Amino acid sequence: MIDLHCHILPALDDGPETEAESLQMARVFVRAGYRIVAATPHMVPGTAWMPTIDRINAKVAGLHQTVKDQGLRLEIVSGMEIALDPQIPDLLDEGRLLPLGNTSCLLIEAAFQQLPPGWEQVIFAIQAKGYSILMAHPERCAQLGTHPHLIAQLIQSGIYLQVNWGSFLGQYGRAVARTARLMATNGWIHCLATDSHHPDGHTPERIQAATAKLRKMIGQENIQQLTVDNPSRVLSGKPLQPMRPSAAMSGRRKKRWWRF
Repeated sequence: MIDLHCHILPALDDGPETEAESLQMARVFVRAGYRIVAATPHMVPGTAWMPTIDRINAKVAGLHQTVKDQGLRLEIVSGMEIALDPQIPDLLDEGRLLPLGNTSCLLIEAAFQQLPPGWEQVIFAIQAKGYSILMAHPERCAQLGTHPHLIAQLIQSGIYLQVNWGSFLGQYGRAVARTARLMATNGWIHCLATDSHHPDGHTPERIQAATAKLRKMIGQENIQQLTVDNPSRVLSGKPLQPMRPSAAMSGRRKKRWWRF
């Protein structure tokens, strides 16, 4: 599997504090079945969390070498989790933002309460510069949970959506779990990621538990697409594919959590 959203680099944000803890996270990733992870520290314009590209790349190179020295088969690529902010177009012009794995795809974080005013113009400006957008955990945005038609609007705007494994396990509360299920049964997910900050956030047991829930909702073919095929397309600079209709999804859609 490929994880396009995790906080594995040490001493950059609210992830691990030491390289030893980062190495522990790497071991857990390998045990859970991952072969590539994107290190995506927080990039929040106007705050202390604005790491430079050089600093991120240096930490990725250092951790990648440590992982290799330990005999672990895990590739680490660079990236950022960029908070959706009007400053993004200017930061792109200044060369201060890092796409996923040296592609033209940016991991953009949706705010937890609501999308910022003028978000449509920000998205358009980013896309006009030739970048695609993978939106991190939109299911955790309260506004999108209460107004799910906006999720469909995001997709219609050309945005790809990444949902966290933990959302299906109730890690962020019932409302988020409900939105994640809605997105799954409506085919509104392009990638699944751990968003892990510590070694216990992506254990094999947690991944297996979430997979079991998802298999009943969307089928194994879609799980493969969201964990391997589409993440690989991101790193190859190719357009992502929508989820495929399945018997599992057809059965679940008879029961609606929302009315539009």
